[in-house]
Amino acid sequence: MPHQNHNIVEIIKQKSIITHFQPLISIKQKALVGLEALSRGIDPESGELIPPTLLFEMAEKKLLTVELDRLCRQKALENFKTLPEHQDLLLAINLKTSIVDQGVVGSNFLFNQVTELNLVPDNIMIEIVESEVNDIQSLARFVGLYKNYGFLIALDDFGSGYSNLERISLIKPDILKIDHSLVSFLDQEHYKQEMFQSLVGLSHNLGALVVAEGIEREEEAILAHELGVDMLQGYYFAKPAVMAGDIKQQFELLITRTANRFKRKIMSKIEDQKLRNERYDAMINHLIGHLATVSPSNFDSKLTELIKDYSNVECIYILNDSGIQISNTISGSQHYARQNTAIFSPAQKGADQSLKDYYLLLHTGLPQYVSDSYISMASGNFCVTISAVFNNTHCCVKKFILCLDISMQ
Repeated sequence: MPHQNHNIVEIIKQKSIITHFQPLISIKQKALVGLEALSRGIDPESGELIPPTLLFEMAEKKLLTVELDRLCRQKALENFKTLPEHQDLLLAINLKTSIVDQGVVGSNFLFNQVTELNLVPDNIMIEIVESEVNDIQSLARFVGLYKNYGFLIALDDFGSGYSNLERISLIKPDILKIDHSLVSFLDQEHYKQEMFQSLVGLSHNLGALVVAEGIEREEEAILAHELGVDMLQGYYFAKPAVMAGDIKQQFELLITRTANRFKRKIMSKIEDQKLRNERYDAMINHLIGHLATVSPSNFDSKLTELIKDYSNVECIYILNDSGIQISNTISGSQHYARQNTAIFSPAQKGADQSLKDYYLLLHTGLPQYVSDSYISMASGNFCVTISAVFNNTHCCVKKFILCLDISMQ
């Protein structure tokens, strides 16, 4: 553990800062797309490495945060330029966002640092943590200024406890970095997966790319990409370190291996979906075959008989051509532990289902519809709904819609 008797004044004076880099990886592109610069202090006397949190704590006490932040950025830019492949890479640099409250907006200091080194602003991503700033209008001015110069703006720690959606709409970031707290053990926690996917969808709808931070395991890397992220970052690929030479080659094998496993998983998922759809088709055809010649007045008794053949069916019911439910909701009793509460209860005969997707999409001419998974209002369980049009010829040809809720638990 480092001791805390370091002289921050001397560290800044002697520019005793080292830059470590951590890669930003795209599995779909099979490429290293960028590096994040992470600064460390070096004690001028002992040579001891000083972590950034402690470094900035010391600078804050001496009112030297701006000076330290600028020095860290200068070192990051200089070290980045020494890399042979820097022109093809994105550099992510952290801005100590709290300095915005100290009246630095408009100084053009960072812009001048970049241009003096003949670096291209288009290749520089400024990472900010919006929760560190009190003067949000000054932050918005800073962001607008640097976007006009061509810099990319990334919002760091997105999804952590202090993310402010209103501020996101004001900043309009180019990139959102999902916090490691949502990434850790992503493959093992369903709620995290849903939250993660929602944040990815929100980001893309806002026109922002997404980086998943804190990737430590292959399973997290593959699932994060499956859920739509654009880039990955974390110890799985590399810990922050000094980098030199052909850095793309250093990560080539790991990227290729991960990409191949990602491809195998996606292909397996597609094959599983294909088989599942075939089972759904067979199930629907079997049920419709039995219902086509049954008197509508006997639908309930026939559905009660048929549902016994399908343990994964939560419930089954029939609508008329107007979307009105003409049967009761016949349930597989083992699925209804949460039914008949104030929120979750099966729809009754006569219920108007004409605004449900499984009716509306069939009404446009589709012969069959399979929903995404969702929480059933009938049971409170995860399910998908399958609906299909069928003709009943008992007395005269009439069109009905068969609906099944399939358990995804």
